[in-house]
Amino acid sequence: MAFNFYGVFTSGQFDELEAFSRIQGKDIKDRIAWLSAAAQRNGLFRTEYDPETGYPLSFTVSPSTSYGAKLMAAYRILGGVPERDMLLRTSDDPVFLTRGSNVSKSTPDSTVEGGYSDLYSNGRRYRGNQRFDRDIGIQVDKLKRWQLEAVKHKREHLEFKIKRALDYTDQLLNELALLRSMVADGSESSVDQQITNLVGLFYTPGRANVIDDSEDKFGLDIGRIGDQSVPNEIDIARGEALR
Repeated sequence: MAFNFYGVFTSGQFDELEAFSRIQGKDIKDRIAWLSAAAQRNGLFRTEYDPETGYPLSFTVSPSTSYGAKLMAAYRILGGVPERDMLLRTSDDPVFLTRGSNVSKSTPDSTVEGGYSDLYSNGRRYRGNQRFDRDIGIQVDKLKRWQLEAVKHKREHLEFKIKRALDYTDQLLNELALLRSMVADGSESSVDQQITNLVGLFYTPGRANVIDDSEDKFGLDIGRIGDQSVPNEIDIARGEALR
């Protein structure tokens, strides 16, 4: 894997990563334009839920010509009701387990109470193990078996495609947010600023995990942090000059 290192590496390895990053940085604005267009083509999903009941109110996709909107329309045309059949959610509205009550002990028998939660943020509860009726299950399977292909064609396949489209849009929007933050005026996460911050860390007194690679091109002799197994006088001199 290219640039397969994190906190311990040689100066030469970082020089190559820095050069690569600066080249890639020139394409960020073009990448933003492509991501914006791709999100429009795939569709921007909006999922609304009733804050009281936690039930879906509406699932919409825009623009109407997007891939996601066409999938949703096809699902409805074939008789499906997304708000009833699926619990779609965009990544900015996750479901999580809510905080429970603190652990307490009741007297005189010191019974432990609280300390857990079975309520999710959407109002649903964790049901634990469920019971199934074998006889009813056999009859339900019998009813579905002869129409299984129709169920897959008119429901499952489209449902999977809708969920994949929603997930893809989420990924596009997350990358867009990251890249836009990098090119914003005065950004602390721009390519140049990230490199400057890293170089500053290299020469912080007491750090010896970035060494000169004149005698160890691939960093094979690097040990734990603080290991001086490879001479690093050049790096020390550069650090002193910067300070």
